[in-house]
Amino acid sequence: MNTPRWPYPLLRLKPGKEALISKRHPWVYSGALAKPADVHLVRLADDSGQVMGVGTASPANPLAARVFRFEDAPLDEAFFRARFESALALRKQLGLWLPEGGCRWIFGEGDGLPGLVVDRYAQALVLQVGTAGLEALREVWWPILFEIGKREGITAFVERSQSGRREEGLDPVNRLLKGSLGGPVTIHEGAARLSVDLLRGQKTGFFLDQRAHRMQVGAHAEGCRVLNTFGYTGGFSIHAGLGGAVEVATLDISAQALDHAERDWAANGLDPAMHLRMEGDAFELMRQLEPMGWDRVIVDPPAFAKQRKDVDKAFKAYKDVFRLGARATAPGGMLWCFSCSQHLDRMRFQEAVWTALLEAGREARVLAHLGQPSDHPYALNHPEGFYLKGLWLSLS
Repeated sequence: MNTPRWPYPLLRLKPGKEALISKRHPWVYSGALAKPADVHLVRLADDSGQVMGVGTASPANPLAARVFRFEDAPLDEAFFRARFESALALRKQLGLWLPEGGCRWIFGEGDGLPGLVVDRYAQALVLQVGTAGLEALREVWWPILFEIGKREGITAFVERSQSGRREEGLDPVNRLLKGSLGGPVTIHEGAARLSVDLLRGQKTGFFLDQRAHRMQVGAHAEGCRVLNTFGYTGGFSIHAGLGGAVEVATLDISAQALDHAERDWAANGLDPAMHLRMEGDAFELMRQLEPMGWDRVIVDPPAFAKQRKDVDKAFKAYKDVFRLGARATAPGGMLWCFSCSQHLDRMRFQEAVWTALLEAGREARVLAHLGQPSDHPYALNHPEGFYLKGLWLSLS
């Protein structure tokens, strides 16, 4: 692969379409361009030719360009090294960069690297490359990432496909790049030991963004019956069990995920008799649950709105599943509701929860508004980076 030469071609905006980029917003939509891009690395310029930023272009995507730097300078070795080191320094400052822990090292736009995600799982790194522009620059940034990873004690490097990769004309990937894996990797999360299948698990293997909320559930589980819906490999369940729950149910449609949850439950020294496996469609199984039978209920569904046009349909799905969660929660119990749909904003999410409670005939007090953790930062000039919304409720 030949690294593209600097300077990259100009990609001009239409007259009057420079407002967002002048406010340092990193996204440029196709409707703002004077003509479509025909290359993957560009210098974005206003109608007069004044360069406003440098980044990657996606000719076939409505999100036509992503800005990496708001100056006329290349995406070279020095640029990537500075961004990687800055992101790493922040995670260390936050106390999240631990030899046996799980942590997001690079979070796309939040770390000034649109389209790139890198997660640490103990001694392994998992990366996702989401744009053709980043692929064109792989020979620039990959050796630096590998070098820093090795310096930090990383021994295995895995690459997984990112959502939208096909729209960039890229083939899906699921491969070991460097090093070796003997099977799932175990990470420490508070008192819990959680195993992560880096080559077959969802996303990069696990949902690191729910770390603090799993620990929150564990801290409020003593003596409780806990229902973990859309439970995946049982992270919330294991924290609840370790927190002293008397019974924990993990509900998921995937038999493989539930097998994994049961293995991790036992590996954490928890009594298998106290864990209930519920396999099947969450909506159907939750309708069959005894009303008000659970002291702690977690409703953490997948992203129902993957595109903006899906929001109305997704709103109904969220409302329905939150209603079922409220119905299952005992008086005086606690309910956690989440949405990871970027396109469902905070107010619409809260409306879905509120409407669900009205339909369930329940009243609630908000204990906390929840969101993504500090290793998933978002830029103030890019509010779309705030994707995880949650409410922690006490139900009467």
